[in-house]
Amino acid sequence: MSESVQAVQVKDLPPPPPPNLRAYFKALGPGVIMASLAIGSGEWITFPAVIATFGPQLLWTAALSCLLQAVLAVESMKYPVFCGQPIHRAYQKLPPSPLGWAWIWTLLLFIPVMWPSWAIASATAALALQLGRLPGPQDSMMLLAWSILALTIGLLVLHIGWKIQRTLELLSWPLIILLFVTVLTAVIIAAHPDDWIAVISGLGGFLNERGGLPPPNKIDWIAISGAIAYIPAGFGFNLMLSSYARDKGWGMAHRVGYISAVIGGRRVELSAEEIPFEINGDNLKKWRGWLNVLRIDSWIVFSLLTFFTVLMTSVMAYSLLTPEQAAALRGFGIAAAQAQALSNILGGVAWIIVLLGGFWILFDTQWGLMDATTRTIMDNFWFASEKIKKWAKGDPRRLYYLILYVLFSISLVIMIGALTLGWASPYQLTLTGANLGLFALTIAYPLQIIVNYKYLPKELRPSIITTIILAAGTVFYGFFLVGVLAQTLFNIKL
Repeated sequence: MSESVQAVQVKDLPPPPPPNLRAYFKALGPGVIMASLAIGSGEWITFPAVIATFGPQLLWTAALSCLLQAVLAVESMKYPVFCGQPIHRAYQKLPPSPLGWAWIWTLLLFIPVMWPSWAIASATAALALQLGRLPGPQDSMMLLAWSILALTIGLLVLHIGWKIQRTLELLSWPLIILLFVTVLTAVIIAAHPDDWIAVISGLGGFLNERGGLPPPNKIDWIAISGAIAYIPAGFGFNLMLSSYARDKGWGMAHRVGYISAVIGGRRVELSAEEIPFEINGDNLKKWRGWLNVLRIDSWIVFSLLTFFTVLMTSVMAYSLLTPEQAAALRGFGIAAAQAQALSNILGGVAWIIVLLGGFWILFDTQWGLMDATTRTIMDNFWFASEKIKKWAKGDPRRLYYLILYVLFSISLVIMIGALTLGWASPYQLTLTGANLGLFALTIAYPLQIIVNYKYLPKELRPSIITTIILAAGTVFYGFFLVGVLAQTLFNIKL
């Protein structure tokens, strides 16, 4: 093939899926994976606990989080469609340096996600099913065994498949459907219409005094901010989505490669170079077609689906638990208390349904976060260092699995310390990770604005409304970050 023909092909944006439901459904992927992670972290435990404890007037914060993160998700996934590379490749063009950004994102993502709280929570559900009750301190060794098993199985899952992104996508669909049906069934049975009305009225809670936030003497910024940070995803979700869009092969990403697994996969060259398409009428028409895919994946699957889930879980928690019960319970105790309350209506089957649904979605969350964090850190160093690519002999799997094993090892140590030495409860680990992730979430919005106007052609830049929403994201998450820091560092409750 001549060089001139290759040049023409590189400049052409691959065509988007045809505009029909079947094609769009087949094209979806990144939002499916992130939705399964989001439901396991915020929607299942942390935010329903906040609603039951502090009242439904905080529901508006979940709705706004879903809006803000849906917009950021679309913007961050535009970059791989435009030039093949995830959004963090663009960040590395900014000061301080590519390697500097690689270390920044490693700290901002690795620290919040290394806590094995989801593996412990899924193990708690499994052990509760075994014992017929919620595990107590006397069951710590059995819980540790289940937790190690859950963490190890999650590690093994990430070794299987010709493309790791595809493996997670295939696993995420049935888990999302299972949990959605479980929660829908439970909330239909448990909730009275008045409960629905009370919780939905919380969408207007921002009009209340202090925006629906409790007074300073009653507020817990760590619990509230941690729950909000996880709706629908949090921390560096935009980097993770962008990396999944690259591996899905959307747009120009079809030309740069992906991360394959060691079992069932093969060595695939992963380019660190950007391959932007040429700005012309035909490519711009294709670009608009790809935007439809991004919006469906982000707005409907990632954001809207998770909001409906958090709405249902909040209604269920509000209807089944008193504020005193919710304040006294932590972590999976919230789900167990709801299961127990439902069993009074449905009998023992409710205990099984709720705990089994919780087990699967939290089990999925642990391995999904391990992959998402590992791939993002790997991408950053892969882009930043020629020495690392040389050490890996051009095979990204060498670096990917090295980071994954480090994350697994640290999680294992924390898990053992938490369950045998009392370092922290799983709920405390979850909130710690969520609040630490607020740093990454807060800076993601201004960084996206910079990338949009500095590195995207003017024909591909977003509308002024989108830019305003991105700016609002910085203010919104920055506000809760300030509240957490004031309470944690200075014991000041705003």
